[in-house]
This record gives sequence, C-alpha cells and structure tokens, in this order.
Amino acid sequence: MSTTVSNKPQQAPRTLTEFLGQFPRVETFAEIDEILRSADFHQGSHRESGPVYGGSLVTIDGQEHRHRRRALMTLFSHEALKRNERDALLPAIARTLDALAGTRDQDGLVRADLVPLLRGFLIGVSAGVTGVDDVDDPVRRTRLQALVAKLEAASGVEWSTRHHAEVLEEGILARRELIRDFLQPALERRLALASRCKAGELQKSDLPMDLLSVLAQLGEDGREGEDAYVWRECALFLVAGTQTTSHALPHVLWHLDQWWAAHPEDRERATDIEFLRAAVSESLRLHQPVPALLRMAMKDVTLASSGRFFSKGDRIALYFSEANRDAALFGLDVLQFNPHRPFSRRPPPWGLTFGAGVHTCIGRALVTGLSHSYDDTDPTLGTILGVLTALYRAGAELDPANAPKRNTDSYHDAFASLPIVFRRL
Repeated sequence: MSTTVSNKPQQAPRTLTEFLGQFPRVETFAEIDEILRSADFHQGSHRESGPVYGGSLVTIDGQEHRHRRRALMTLFSHEALKRNERDALLPAIARTLDALAGTRDQDGLVRADLVPLLRGFLIGVSAGVTGVDDVDDPVRRTRLQALVAKLEAASGVEWSTRHHAEVLEEGILARRELIRDFLQPALERRLALASRCKAGELQKSDLPMDLLSVLAQLGEDGREGEDAYVWRECALFLVAGTQTTSHALPHVLWHLDQWWAAHPEDRERATDIEFLRAAVSESLRLHQPVPALLRMAMKDVTLASSGRFFSKGDRIALYFSEANRDAALFGLDVLQFNPHRPFSRRPPPWGLTFGAGVHTCIGRALVTGLSHSYDDTDPTLGTILGVLTALYRAGAELDPANAPKRNTDSYHDAFASLPIVFRRL
C-alpha cells in the first residue's frame, strides 16, 4: 500500500447528505435496536477506513468477533476499571490541574481550552489500556498524542470534510510510526513476560493488564507486518480511549451551563456524583459520536418490530439521533437536556449511543463507570464523570469572554474548542 500523499487534484468529499442519502434510512428506536441485536445484519461502517481499522473488533462479526470480544472483555472487568481509575485517570487529572495552577492570568484566574486539555488527560488513559509504555515523559506523550490524532481522523474518514485520500494516508503513516516507536517495543516486552509466565517464572497476576498483554498471551506477535490485526486493534483502542470522552464531555459542560442559568437551584449540585452522572447520560443521549451507523443485511430480512423489508446486500443507515429522541421512551421533553430525567435500564439512559447487541461498545463501562448489568455496588466514576467532577471541584465554567467553536473538519457532532475558566484552582 502506498503511503505517499498524492499531489494530484482530488475530488471534493461528498456531503453528508450525498453519502447517507444512498442508503435506506432507519430512525426508530425499535427498528435500530432489532437490527443491532440481529445476526442477520453485519457491520457496514468503516469501509473507507479499512486500511486503518479493518480487522479490528468493531469491524468483524460472527464467531471471530465473539472469540475476540470474550478475550478482550478482561480489560473491562470491575478490577481492571478500578485499577485504571486509581492508577491512570485520577493521577493524570491531578497532574494536569496542578500544572495549570501555575499558568494564572493577571486577574488571578486560570484559563484553558477544554478540548486539548481533555486529550492531554485521556492519552495516558488510552495508552494504559492499550499497553503503550513510558508515556509519562512529556515529549513522548505529546508525540503519541499527535499520532493518535491523525489515526482518529483516518478512522472516521467517512465523515471527514477534508480530502479523504489525504486523511487516510496521514493515518497510515502515523500508524507506521506508532508501531515502530511505541507499539512494537511494548509488545516485545509483553511477549517476553508471557514467555516467563509460561515457563513458571512469573504468575499470571504479575503481567500487565492491557490489550498488548492479552494479545501476547494469545500468541499475537505482529510478525505479519504493519497490517497485522494486533496493530489495528491497538489503533482502535488508542482512538476510542480518547475519542468518546473528548467528544462527549464538552457537551456536558455546555448543557449544564445553560441548565444552571435556567435552574440556579441546581448549581449547588455541581459536585453531586449522581446528578452529574445523570447529566452525562443526558448529554450522551443527545449527542452521538457519528452521524449514523451502517449495517449490511446478510439475507432477505423482514423486521418483527415494524414489518419493514430489506434485501440481502442492503447497506442501511441507522440514525441514532432520531431514535434517542423517541418521546414514548424518554418523555415529552425528549428534545431538551434534562438531568432529572428518570434513570432507566431499558432503554438505557443514553439511548443507543453505545449501540446494542454483540457490537455494544466494549469500552462503555470505562466511559460511564456502570457495568453492563447496571447493578454495581461499587461503581467506578468512568472517564467522563471522573474528569467532570475534578473540573467542577476546581470551579470550572465556560469562559464568558471566549465563545466555543464547533468542529469543521468532519461531520462529527463535536466541539473544536471550548474555552473554560477555573474559579477555584
């Protein structure tokens, strides 16, 4: 595969309407939920981003998907989530806020842009879950963050407003550099540890609890080259570990700023964990990470929920935004952000934002802090709530002197910039 960015004139990317308009549109909660839970439909997204993401967990189906997901679920056990929060997330937040405290303006206040600030928090978390070593070094950490940003753009190239070939080739080059300087050395270390464990020199509990350790124990060594699935899985984990939270959390602050203006009596709940958890769920319901998910009908199918028919080979666009605004499921004020909306197991409080069925986002518990059964007696905070509570304890609020800016590089529902000020840092 060529990794040289072409200098030839490139056709402008299709608009979102042009791209999605070619597929049958599904937007009811019942129909989308049925499709996601049915073995008669397979993954239909990530076609264009295949050179970066193809072969990773989110793109495979059937028995291969079941086996790999079962192996990787160990990374999201309650023990793993607690350790990640204690050893990675909370220390990263504390270090970042301590560093910010030394950057006061003349008025004595600390100001920052939440979007890059979040990515600085989260690159360490996603590196820890993936197994990238030595990211505490500031230079190495900054370089890793830059490479993952290019991977993120390439992994969502279908939704990019830039020239797609350029975005994709930048991602391929970034992944090559990432493999050489970060992933390959980390995998070799874990393969050596796995060999020592097999020889009885170490206990399994002595091994790191991360993606590369799991894959090393399964015998994956990356010798197939830069397109080996181990590297594609690492690309998925590094991107997903930063993308969901960095997309979602700015929306929470934006909504709560408006909510408190209209409901000042709730302002004192800015550090109330359950209130903030509900606010996070509401924001996730209202703002999906991608405009639509695509699924492929593997045979002629008639939906039980509606009687709608799809032919084998149909590629179908699932619009979560409309499904998550079903008044019969979420209430008559469904178009509004309401952190007092009653918690529900079915439908989940965030609707279909994390998907459903076998392809439910494997990292959902990492993001939300709630297990798949919602019966946690000792729930973790989750990445969004962990960062959010720390921000509000430091007195974070939107900067009235600097307006937020929306992302224009893609059709993702995301902020490119959200300036904030800290009143108690």
